[in-house]
Amino acid sequence: MPTKKNQLRCNVIRVSKIHFVFVALLVGQTILYDSAQLIAPETVFRRWIMAAALLVIATGIWYFAKNKSTSQYQDKMLLFTLILTDIALASYSVYSQRGMASRAVLLYAIPILVSAILMKRTATYAVAALCIAAYTLAAISYFVFNFNEGYKVELYGEIGFYSILLLLLAGLVSSIIPKTK
Repeated sequence: MPTKKNQLRCNVIRVSKIHFVFVALLVGQTILYDSAQLIAPETVFRRWIMAAALLVIATGIWYFAKNKSTSQYQDKMLLFTLILTDIALASYSVYSQRGMASRAVLLYAIPILVSAILMKRTATYAVAALCIAAYTLAAISYFVFNFNEGYKVELYGEIGFYSILLLLLAGLVSSIIPKTK
């Protein structure tokens, strides 16, 4: 039976490989939207930067996790790096896709789901709190810099709604995590 340390390392390797598929999806969407001229060239360039950054970070995490000499602490730091990268990518996507009107809010589910690998309920709720803070900042920033693209009541309603949904997701994910003694 694998030890807790080996299981964490295997899960970090697995989730970093899944991020390669995520990068491919981001690249495919960017190519499709660019070829149909749905997004501005500057946005295309920024999306390529985000996809490249995610690829570099996922590759680095995969490479270091494959190294058998990493400790459990290092594996956790690799996972937190990936989680923070996912939150940054989701926040950029929300901001670049019109803030509160963005459908990219779903991307915040990825770091919450990834946090379950740590098998700690507090980690899952902490990541959800980070996602809520990042979403709130992205939505409000877009609203402030692009005034008249919505109403304040709509902005705060969307922030409240999605914040509660992210907490519900964290609660569902944490319910499958066994209680520690």
